[in-house]
Amino acid sequence: MNRFISVLLGGLIAGGHVLPAFAEQPLPPKPQLIIILDDIGNNQTLGLRAVNLPAPVTLAFLPFTPFAARLAERANQNGHGIMLHAPMANESGAKLGPGALTPDMDRIHLQQTLSDSLEAIPHVQGVNNHMGSLLTQQPEAMSWVMEVLAEQDLYFVDSLTSPLSVAAENASEAGIPTVSRDVFLDNERTEESLNKQFNHALSVAKRRGHAVLIGHPYPETLSYLEQRLPTVELEGVELQRADDYLLRQQWRTPTPELPLVSRYQLLLEPQ
Repeated sequence: MNRFISVLLGGLIAGGHVLPAFAEQPLPPKPQLIIILDDIGNNQTLGLRAVNLPAPVTLAFLPFTPFAARLAERANQNGHGIMLHAPMANESGAKLGPGALTPDMDRIHLQQTLSDSLEAIPHVQGVNNHMGSLLTQQPEAMSWVMEVLAEQDLYFVDSLTSPLSVAAENASEAGIPTVSRDVFLDNERTEESLNKQFNHALSVAKRRGHAVLIGHPYPETLSYLEQRLPTVELEGVELQRADDYLLRQQWRTPTPELPLVSRYQLLLEPQ
């Protein structure tokens, strides 16, 4: 080693200084997988299995359902994320249930309905759409939704039930933390299909840095997650609640989204 460099290094070390080149470098963040389970609140037995899953997930509660409030309390105690699964008008005309947001509502009616639904879910941190293939295409209605969320410091997840959804765009314009669904887990409930979709979500997360996987509290889905979740981090992916992920993203440079064509090739939930 050059004598001058040796002397310089010796002086810096003796003086208690650490050269940046030798300082411990932070590890790059692991890919993030956000798992959301929709439609919680109508079935207590399946809901309890969901809130007792052995890793952090985000549970989306239907408003004014018999077990939503009690299950949300338990989910909060167990460290899971809590969302309102807001019913929104769909193109097929399927029934929405209480708390529905529909195109015929004016601003006051829609915002009051949404506020009432939010109040019904303890510890709520954000919102995603239940169905909504029609309403999420309507910029004015979605801007009214985002006004309510902005007032309450909530985030929004676009379930992306329509490739024409403007919900995430509206949320971003309103300054609301937002992310969109990448993969539906359980359109088919065979073990082979569940495994394929889960692995697809892992692949998206590893390629892009994060993925949003949405499922439902079906017995087959819950059995699969009960077995799979404890080993996910061994596969190099970190499980994150939606609120934790979005809070972190506020302090990072955004990662690029998948190309639009790739996003729309992913399975879409009916309605």
